[in-house]
Amino acid sequence: MKILKPLLATFSLFLFTSLAPAQTIGQTGNGWSIIGSDPIQIHYNGKLVTSYNAGREEGKPFFYPVIGPTGENMTRHWPMKEGHEDEATDHIHHRGMWYGLGNVNGYDYWHFAGDDSKKGKTFGVILHKGMNGVQISKDDITIKTKSEWVTHEDRTRRILSDRREFRLFYTREGALIVDTSITLIADNGDVTIHDDKEGAWSIRTIPTLRLEGDHAKGSIINSEGDKDKPAWGKRAKWVDYFGEDRTGNSCGIAIFDHPENPRHPTWWHARHYGLFTANPFGQGNFEKETEKGAGDYTIKNGISITFRYRTIFHKGNAEEAGIAATYDAWVAD
Repeated sequence: MKILKPLLATFSLFLFTSLAPAQTIGQTGNGWSIIGSDPIQIHYNGKLVTSYNAGREEGKPFFYPVIGPTGENMTRHWPMKEGHEDEATDHIHHRGMWYGLGNVNGYDYWHFAGDDSKKGKTFGVILHKGMNGVQISKDDITIKTKSEWVTHEDRTRRILSDRREFRLFYTREGALIVDTSITLIADNGDVTIHDDKEGAWSIRTIPTLRLEGDHAKGSIINSEGDKDKPAWGKRAKWVDYFGEDRTGNSCGIAIFDHPENPRHPTWWHARHYGLFTANPFGQGNFEKETEKGAGDYTIKNGISITFRYRTIFHKGNAEEAGIAATYDAWVAD
């Protein structure tokens, strides 16, 4: 999979507040551009590729939709958009593509307070605080955002902060790549991320990439050769869900875990119903021989940790898309 190199002439603009809703930045109709602030709409050649939603009511920011190389949305529409009878209406907190954690200092940043099935939990909210930078060329776009992790009861009580960077571009074969860097910052005391199967970098796929169900046509494979259901809870460098989109085109979604990430290779919460998530904090839930709590991770006050992921929305299956070779090239770059 050959990757386009960014143009040498790059348009850069750094913003420290949210963009005005009607403002357009970049080469509209000729390469990448962004419009608005909530959601932050990302376009290529004038067509919507994805939107970064602040998620103020949903408890965390998320990308939705994500238009893949076949022209179809690659994530489940519900609950952001209803009317798709082929979609399951379970797990209301699964929204497109997102980052969340199940237990941080006792607060749940995976589910949210509006989920009636999770009553009794102590919820947190990941507050999108605005743009922290934009860089646009004809070939790629990078957006930077900042967030605060607060309690649901008191949104002025900060548990930690994060800084996010997302770079989007297309390969020569037409695959959409989203390179993600998320830095968690303990800027208000020690932060303990507790062992939990919920988290961290996550996608809920379209129903045709599921393994089971009336519309399921999908398969799973990871870097270690584990396939389908046995891929759940295993450590791997990458995981790929592949099958067909709603129009019958062969396609897939792969997530790469960077070797510099803490606890690489990560564990994968890879489910048969279309959820998959790279989770470095769930060891005690995924490995039966390990004590619960083995995945706990404490970030000392004043310290930060960074995680890097590559997400690829591709045509064909994992072998046809050259996922293994693409991973090797990514980590060697």
